[in-house]
Amino acid sequence: MGKIYLQLISSALISFVIFFGCSNAGVAEVQEEEKKWKDVPLDNGNSLLWKIEGNGCVPSYMYGTMHLIEEEYYNFTNPMAERVMGSDAIIMEVGGMPDPFAALEMMTLDSGNVADYFTKEQMTELLAFMDSEMDVTTEMFHKMYGGMKPFYIMQNITQLSFEGPTESYDLTIMQLAGENEVPLIGFETFEQQLGFFDSVSSEDMATMIMESIQDPKGQKKEMQKLMKLYSKQKVDKFIPLMTKQSPEFMQFADLFLYDRNKAWIPTLKKEIADKQCFVAVGAAHLFGEGGVIDLMEKEGYTLTPISTEF
Repeated sequence: MGKIYLQLISSALISFVIFFGCSNAGVAEVQEEEKKWKDVPLDNGNSLLWKIEGNGCVPSYMYGTMHLIEEEYYNFTNPMAERVMGSDAIIMEVGGMPDPFAALEMMTLDSGNVADYFTKEQMTELLAFMDSEMDVTTEMFHKMYGGMKPFYIMQNITQLSFEGPTESYDLTIMQLAGENEVPLIGFETFEQQLGFFDSVSSEDMATMIMESIQDPKGQKKEMQKLMKLYSKQKVDKFIPLMTKQSPEFMQFADLFLYDRNKAWIPTLKKEIADKQCFVAVGAAHLFGEGGVIDLMEKEGYTLTPISTEF
């Protein structure tokens, strides 16, 4: 179920999906109704939007995204858009989209063939899956993927979990930042994000891909469940569900989540010290022990869940 997990941890995925036409993702129009947002705290903690205060910082906001989500479950409210447009800076995992040709080059193997990552049995199973589920014949597979890193295969397989057109909170926020000339700051570079996947051994990468192609119908069902919980902001339910769905990724939790969260804190503290920021990162980064909310609270900040509707 690793492809589901990716939707909440890595914006590198969204970049490839958009650039190489594997999704219907688009930027939803944000209504231009003029009104000032109002911070309404939520006692139950089930919100994707949190306000950061304390330690002399400029009050700022932090939002947990799902990098791709079906239109049915997508809801980017006017008050959310107003917070983005009213910020002094936007902070995201990556500060904008990379050059598509440079990104493609980064996904190309320096030598060898992607088949070298898989055993003969795994390759047979993968080719059968690509043919039956993606209409990619063996010949097409070798032309399309032979010279590419395994992550390129994974990001294409990811699209099978979606049943309808998709939207992107990340793209909406980036567009608003551009249209309103709000500076966009990245916690990481695109190269760094892809480097996390390069750090995974070839055997483990092959295992993750093979596990991601098991039970396509079940994967779609689980994705629907995750998107529904996300859209209702049931943080107490969708984070445990995501962990349960993606056990193969949890062995790399330090690499993909916790080490990154820790590395982001100095940048976050620096930026909110003198400006109102809107922070938007994958939702899995925010919650639980070792999440950004937890780490910022340990630094002495006050974080409050607030409604996205006001």
